[in-house]
Amino acid sequence: MKLLLTTVSLSSRTGGGTAERTRRLARHLAAQGHSCVLATMEDGDLADELRGAGMPVYVTQTIKLRFNVPLVRPGRLAEAVRSVDAIHILGYWNLLSVATAFIATLFRKPYAFSAAGEFVGLERPRPIAHAFHLLLGKRMLRNAGLFVAITALERMQIIQRIGVPPDRIVVVPNGVEPSPSAIGATVALPEKPYILFVGRLAEVKGPDLVLAAFAAIAPVQSDIVLVMVGPDFGMGAELRREVTRRGLEGRVLFMGHLTEADRTAAYRSALFLVVPSRAEAMSLVAVEAGAAGTPVLLTDRCGFDEIEALGGGHVVPATIEGLRDGLEVMLSRRSLLPEAGRRLRLHVERNYAWPAIAAQLVGHLQCLIRGAFAGGTTPPPSLTGDGGPAARDAN
Repeated sequence: MKLLLTTVSLSSRTGGGTAERTRRLARHLAAQGHSCVLATMEDGDLADELRGAGMPVYVTQTIKLRFNVPLVRPGRLAEAVRSVDAIHILGYWNLLSVATAFIATLFRKPYAFSAAGEFVGLERPRPIAHAFHLLLGKRMLRNAGLFVAITALERMQIIQRIGVPPDRIVVVPNGVEPSPSAIGATVALPEKPYILFVGRLAEVKGPDLVLAAFAAIAPVQSDIVLVMVGPDFGMGAELRREVTRRGLEGRVLFMGHLTEADRTAAYRSALFLVVPSRAEAMSLVAVEAGAAGTPVLLTDRCGFDEIEALGGGHVVPATIEGLRDGLEVMLSRRSLLPEAGRRLRLHVERNYAWPAIAAQLVGHLQCLIRGAFAGGTTPPPSLTGDGGPAARDAN
């Protein structure tokens, strides 16, 4: 089977979880004998890696207005669409997804659509986002043959917010490599015990929440350091000012973007990972930490609440108070953290290995090609503009 995978970015520095998800899917699909073509708006190291593995990567490049506008060459994108059996579009709020969906519909190529948690933007959309949804997004969703959710919770949100029939939605979670390697790691990690944050320094990831929560416990937990890993997406200067204001110099370390090997080393040496996200389809870093045997404290907005039931960590509200209490709970159980990490590692290895996830996606796409899903014929009521409370909520 030949597939086209689209995503906004193929840079490990700026692409976040969606870039990593696309990279892993492409590599494991290819390993299972399938052919992959990729289209993205931003070039980067992950794109170079995939080219090196023999996969064509079409990069549109962009111009910056109020948002990034892809410089799509319709002929080039149409050539990629026509050459494949099916398409997997990842991401809602971007024009590359819209262009790919339009061309796929024109050539009657089936496509699966994954918002990767981005439908949360429909809750209180800004005017420009509202216009995008009405003028472009609805048509893209209406013509999708299949919707790919990352968690069961996101599947339910798609049903409620978009009005998609349940039989057109499948769950394909984020995954990890079965045995992550720290070979080649060069990062200098603290000698003191540390709590680890991994993610973009952006509001949605909640670095300000965990910093404030850490500040609340820092006087009592005087031997603990907070290590913040990830690229600056606009909050770096503000966070550093807050560290100075609270007198936490030397207690909070900003390490920027880390390579995969360095990140694995950081996971393995941490007491635990904290994921303070305000909204997330499914936290990929939580799964990565689990693969490394590191327990996790995360908010109830991360799509991974199972972590607490299996004894691999703790789930709290996405508030400063919730995270403060969670930090206290995790640190009070310091001697039990290695066992929690072991439990989480076993769970991740059994349920979230990329080879099995890629095979699962292939099965769904083969059904899509055969027309086994009802999509592409009758649009959901909420996308026709004339039906149901889901339509009114989305609008």
